[in-house]
Amino acid sequence: MPAGAAHRDFGLIGFDHVDLRVKDRAKARRFFVEQLGLEVIGEGPDHTFLLFGDQVLGLHDAANGESPTGVDHIALRVSEWTGLRNRVSRARVTITGEKEREDSRSLFLRGPEGLRLELVWRPDPHVHICAHPMPPPPEAVEP
Repeated sequence: MPAGAAHRDFGLIGFDHVDLRVKDRAKARRFFVEQLGLEVIGEGPDHTFLLFGDQVLGLHDAANGESPTGVDHIALRVSEWTGLRNRVSRARVTITGEKEREDSRSLFLRGPEGLRLELVWRPDPHVHICAHPMPPPPEAVEP
């Protein structure tokens, strides 16, 4: 850190998830599930969420005008939510949104060169509730 630079502590403790834009989501899904062993935890009309450990990899269909492959955004996990918005504002980081979910809270930020960042707080970092969870497997029909 340069001399005289103020140290900022946002309580960053690791990655929460990374979301990718992909041209062929079915192909990307097969690769991560069949070849790397990730587990599908949620799927919707334009996205698939894969779990490894307590981190998520999101695959999203690229929208019109978006690069067909690349990072949509990265989400960093924080240890505490209280006062986070104020600490980020004081650091002069641009907040572009905020979201509260059943299992987490997020602040969305604008990083350098258009990078989209998300700061995520989860009361239980092992819980990821998806808006579009996978349906239960079909019941086996006995002959």
